[in-house]
Amino acid sequence: MFDVEINNLKVFANIGITSEERKKKQLLKVTLNFSYNVLKGKNLETMSNLKDYSSITKTLKKFINESRYKTLEKLIISSSSILEKKFKIKKVQIKINKTAVAKRYESETVSVSN
Repeated sequence: MFDVEINNLKVFANIGITSEERKKKQLLKVTLNFSYNVLKGKNLETMSNLKDYSSITKTLKKFINESRYKTLEKLIISSSSILEKKFKIKKVQIKINKTAVAKRYESETVSVSN
């Protein structure tokens, strides 16, 4: 089994509880972790036997960018589900840092993860 981690992927999204907050795209920093298996004996130098991190990353960024959720919690659950189904990956964990909120609270980070 292989474990993959993609750290601090920058994505802009309209997210927030209030309609005012959702009017303008906000910077989110997303960390994605997932696992997958390669069948024993498969060539680990052949991309068709591996997961395409570029496609996974592009799908996640596009989904988040086009989303209109109010909470990070709902966004995380929906994003995880889409990635698990589309790419057949396991143990998907997503952590989202909402940088604008962190600044408001004079904090380094405010993040939610599953």
